[in-house]
Amino acid sequence: MFFTSRILTSQRSFIRVSLRLINNSSPITKGKHGIDQIDYIKSAISNQSEIEWSTVRDNTLQMPGTVNEKNLDAVLLKLMVNTKKFDAALSYAEYCKKTYNQLTLGCTNGLLFLFYEMSKINKLTSEQKTFILESYNSLYEKYKILDTTTCERLLHALCAINEWKKALKVLEDINFSGKPSHSAYSTLISALFDNNKKGEAIKLINRSVSDNRALQTNAYVAWINYIQKKYKERKTKLKYLEDICLHIFNNSVTINEETAKSIQDVYTSLGWNANVAKIKKNDGECSCCLKKLDCLKITEDEFLNLQKNIKDKLIVGSDLFLKTSPQELDRFLKFVDDSAPYDIVLDALNIAYVARKNSLERVKVLSTVVNYFANRNKKILLLGRKHMLHWPKKLMSDILKKTSHFFTDDLTQDDPYFITAAILSGANTDIVSKDLLRGHRFLLKDKQLALIFRRWQWQHQWMVFINKGKNLIIQPPLRFTPCAQKKDGAWHLPVENENEDMTSVSHNINDGVPDLSTWLCLRPRAVE
Repeated sequence: MFFTSRILTSQRSFIRVSLRLINNSSPITKGKHGIDQIDYIKSAISNQSEIEWSTVRDNTLQMPGTVNEKNLDAVLLKLMVNTKKFDAALSYAEYCKKTYNQLTLGCTNGLLFLFYEMSKINKLTSEQKTFILESYNSLYEKYKILDTTTCERLLHALCAINEWKKALKVLEDINFSGKPSHSAYSTLISALFDNNKKGEAIKLINRSVSDNRALQTNAYVAWINYIQKKYKERKTKLKYLEDICLHIFNNSVTINEETAKSIQDVYTSLGWNANVAKIKKNDGECSCCLKKLDCLKITEDEFLNLQKNIKDKLIVGSDLFLKTSPQELDRFLKFVDDSAPYDIVLDALNIAYVARKNSLERVKVLSTVVNYFANRNKKILLLGRKHMLHWPKKLMSDILKKTSHFFTDDLTQDDPYFITAAILSGANTDIVSKDLLRGHRFLLKDKQLALIFRRWQWQHQWMVFINKGKNLIIQPPLRFTPCAQKKDGAWHLPVENENEDMTSVSHNINDGVPDLSTWLCLRPRAVE
């Protein structure tokens, strides 16, 4: 299955890389003439074995567009590297060395990028290694502090020649202007494991987690290879492989198929059953081992921590005062304090807009949801905006009789109110919204707090949507937690479904449930 999926994935990966190339080069390719320049360069490097670089440069610069004398070297090299035209890129590198007294920064960055990509296929020559080290020395001698792009290119190239100490120094410099990329972290972590520097690698993994930079496949593979090389005994290897699974669990990671294949292979080689599985949506049962995933409820202390932080993080931290008034906020907090706790909090406008037609259809949807919970004797808080009070009055009047309700001004950002009300209400309060609330997880800058919020959301969020048969579905929270977990000695790890038919994605209803069709089921064949 993985073999087939990787063929399909490679096609999608090519599309994604192509789009990324276009996006990264947006100043270059913007407009008709920019595209003409790029098309000409592609043609020039594809159709000739011996390329006359001075002619290519002159012809490109004579065409209207955004490729100019300053960025031409970088554009040419980046295009050749991204299209794997390494021989052409090396030829251009020789041209640059002969033509320029001193390489431009763009050209240097392009060559660093080239040598890093080449190192994935073959060992670099001594001359290429020397170029990387000399670039490190000369760049710092000239600029003292490097820009982020140069740092990223230099870090990757240094890792390609195992100069991890210098790469660590470059990583620190990236922090002056931003956060290191996923690739920077994973490439350096990989180099550290390759050089048997486990302690430094683990420290960097923890930093990558703090910076919200999930590990890429190369880091996982290097971690696995380190364990395989370092330890001889099967049980010892399994003990340290557990650390990888715990990392995935502790950070609610969903691994990609390439990473999953590496984990699957190593566990299989150590005598475990390692299979691709599906998890049943209704009860969390694994299709391979038939065990059911647990509902990993947040503890009382975790909820109190979430409750303590949520008001400041989501209301004050999100600059809500720019879209509301202190008076409205005070009125809301007093309202919640007086009327809580609730069984259920409804994000009224979000629910109503499941119906896309008019206010009558929308209020009917809202009424159906309110009646669903009212008939189950639930205490309901309905949060909406004031313009909703002008919707069909008979139905709105009936809704208001069955709920506690609070309506914000129409310009108010009401999502923080909705989440705050639910969490301040208490640990037993559920919410109803089709919003996946990703932005609010981001506002919780603390990584562990954001993970607690996600688990709270999985356990308490009802979803409302209209299915393909145009029926209104009120979907309860999952009965299990859809993240990596261990039960009875077996690990279940979620895997990104990269095989999904891209043409059908837009037709599928996003009901808020994470993909459950691709998991890795790892279990020992016998008692260890």
